[in-house]
Amino acid sequence: MPNQTRAQEVLERLRGDLDGGEFKPGERIPTERELMVRYSAGRNTVRGAVQGLVALGRLEVKAGYGTTVTGSDGRTAIAHSLGDVDMDEAALQDILDFRLLFEGETASLASQMATDAELTEIRNSLAAYQDAVRRSEEVYEHDIAFHRAIAAASHNSIYTQAIDLGYPTMRRLMSESDRGPADLAEAAAEHALVAHYIALGDAEAARDAMRQHIRKSIDRRIQHLEGTEAEGSPRD
Repeated sequence: MPNQTRAQEVLERLRGDLDGGEFKPGERIPTERELMVRYSAGRNTVRGAVQGLVALGRLEVKAGYGTTVTGSDGRTAIAHSLGDVDMDEAALQDILDFRLLFEGETASLASQMATDAELTEIRNSLAAYQDAVRRSEEVYEHDIAFHRAIAAASHNSIYTQAIDLGYPTMRRLMSESDRGPADLAEAAAEHALVAHYIALGDAEAARDAMRQHIRKSIDRRIQHLEGTEAEGSPRD
């Protein structure tokens, strides 16, 4: 079983324990090793599950203290935490880690679970994105629609919740990376490749294509930041 799918199972079990009051708001959850024993899971699987619940606002990592329960259902926490993201190097890495885990598996599941109607929705959202690129129009809403269509096709409630609750803000931050015509065209081609493999039902290729798209989005964002810093540097 893929490690990311196993992480999702552990996430569901841990979330169930949070919902059931096993761990109270403000309390630290068990250590990583204790969670490994509790859920009969490996270290990377546990880390992925905890990271997912942090991203969903159910847990909070406190430096030098540990991971605590937020006491939130996730909606308020996501809105605040993502709204306060500063796009520095650490924030970029956090987003990369989350998106690689979350969206790669979303695309993989969509390739296996999507109905004909859902595949049509993915194609339509892709076409709208591509048309906006050709017309040099704003692509942000079409970008969100494409990723939301894939999440819906995964038939996984956690993934669709993450899209609906937090993804608009995350995509607003990340969309700053795809600014120029060349970047937008490249992103559109990456979207097309993801949609292609989902339609083929190739889970591994869909996962890899999505993860590659995420990495390239991060690279474009870093290049944009470096370019902005260079423009603002004093000249000799």
